[in-house]
Amino acid sequence: MRALPATIEPFQGETVCSVYHRLVERNDLTTGELWTAIRRQNPGLPLRTTPGLVPRIVEDLAGLPRGRLDQDADTHRLFVRCEHTLWQHSSCPACAPLPAPVTMCRRCTGGENVEARARTGGVCARHRRWHYAGHDDDLGDETRYGQAERCLTGPLWQRGIGLDTGELELATELLTLHRQHVGAVEGRGDAAERLRALYPEAVCLTAFLTEPWATRFLAHTHIGQLPVVALIEATVVAVSAHSRSDLNNISETFQATGREASVRITRTVRYGQPVPIGSLGTLVRESTPRLRAVFLRHNDARRPPGTRSSPW
Repeated sequence: MRALPATIEPFQGETVCSVYHRLVERNDLTTGELWTAIRRQNPGLPLRTTPGLVPRIVEDLAGLPRGRLDQDADTHRLFVRCEHTLWQHSSCPACAPLPAPVTMCRRCTGGENVEARARTGGVCARHRRWHYAGHDDDLGDETRYGQAERCLTGPLWQRGIGLDTGELELATELLTLHRQHVGAVEGRGDAAERLRALYPEAVCLTAFLTEPWATRFLAHTHIGQLPVVALIEATVVAVSAHSRSDLNNISETFQATGREASVRITRTVRYGQPVPIGSLGTLVRESTPRLRAVFLRHNDARRPPGTRSSPW
């Protein structure tokens, strides 16, 4: 198809749908009108407006060279373990997935609503603004958010952890549950609002529980559920209290060897023996399989997916 009268230049990592909607606005059209025109030349497309199915056509309409909307993909892929790098974490172009789309900071986009799949979290480090889920809030001099953003786009990204891979969501749930239990917060708002309020703590909790030693402990199949619950409970409490010394102590004392787990240094708990847990541990004990699975997800190995081609 020929380019529309008003074309656009995509932002780094911008999604096909985002480019499509900006084209519609720039040319004073509606999403349905443009999709109807596309379907006239491609009658096999669904009635529902689905520009993600036709990236090459959207590139033509925007006056972009073919493949332009794909060229940033390898830079922003989440890391995975796969056979192409001997099962080490890497941004393998064949196996590593793209992150979920995130709304960009509106100061970066000149006020436009832009959605991108990029190596980013919820914070714009340049303008110190929270831009996740369509928000555009000033963070002021809140340095903890900038530190959390650097951790997410650095160490956590290289472990395959992003905003929407599940770990941060679970960390936010655990922190909210703890704060509710101690009477510090009522836990109002949706998941995005809770993540906004607890972002630095959620990133810290996720980073701590996905460190190599913690991964080995959580993956140990012979220590039972209670040591895992005790580890997670202690970590949530320490992160909530912003206690680095407690976190250092936890990493030194929760170790697993053979069928034994060293807990709290003062005692060695054998498989099947009871482990003392607190009120938070009691609340999440039934969810232990989920806790383990989510915080171990980043360590799963992937095999190359089947090659799929698009007729467009």
